[in-house]
Amino acid sequence: MLESAGFAYVRTKGSHAVYRGPDGRVVVIPEHGTIKRGTLGSILRQAALTPAEFLKLLD
Repeated sequence: MLESAGFAYVRTKGSHAVYRGPDGRVVVIPEHGTIKRGTLGSILRQAALTPAEFLKLLD
């Protein structure tokens, strides 16, 4: 989903993937099971995406 929004995979540190956006934003994604609601909200804030934009990228 982040790659569809223009983010590029940078590295994995521990159990977290790090992505960098075209504007320099860094988004950290945990890679251990289901992502909780609050964590998803944090990821969307880091990526500067609205919930509607997120859902559109999933399609």
